[in-house]
Amino acid sequence: MNIKTIIFDLGGVIIDLDFMQTPKAFSQLTGWTAEDILKRYFEPGLFQDYEKGLISDQALRAGINELFGTDLTDEQIDSAWCAMLGDVPRARLDFMNQLREDYKVAVLSNTNAIHVAAFNQTIRQTSGESSLEAFADEVYFSHEIKMRKPDLEIYHAVLESTGTPAEQCLFLDDTKANLEAAAQVGIQTLHIAEPNQIFNLRAHV
Repeated sequence: MNIKTIIFDLGGVIIDLDFMQTPKAFSQLTGWTAEDILKRYFEPGLFQDYEKGLISDQALRAGINELFGTDLTDEQIDSAWCAMLGDVPRARLDFMNQLREDYKVAVLSNTNAIHVAAFNQTIRQTSGESSLEAFADEVYFSHEIKMRKPDLEIYHAVLESTGTPAEQCLFLDDTKANLEAAAQVGIQTLHIAEPNQIFNLRAHV
């Protein structure tokens, strides 16, 4: 495949993720069903704007209280918001660093400032390093670059930044829509159904 750059998604690839835990946590706090909360999560507006870095942490919290008709504290909101985040096994981080001996390693994630603070704390506990940046050459977070997957513009921006031709990039993600969009711009893709699949990566490159 002549791969020069390997681009990792984060949740469900490097970080253990149970996405439904956040709707369930908010359901317990608000009385809304987890299913109704999940529908709102994927609608344009509050949550996608936050993931694109278009609104602040405090605006998200205020928006959640307005949406649900609640008066939740910042701590309650942040705890529920991060409920989906699981462990970051040291072996996966070490594997990323091993790959850096032969490839440029990047991360491309739809995420947000509250989640970044939470998973960097987990990374510190796991590895002693201060952040994910210790394990990748380049990190692209949706809220920092004001774009999100699967919009095609984010893949074009990453390709321009890495300086690697699309056909020499391999993108790993657990969400097929994100992979399909990457393929549209010529990036090689690999679906990760469960995180430990990444350890078989060298068979594909």
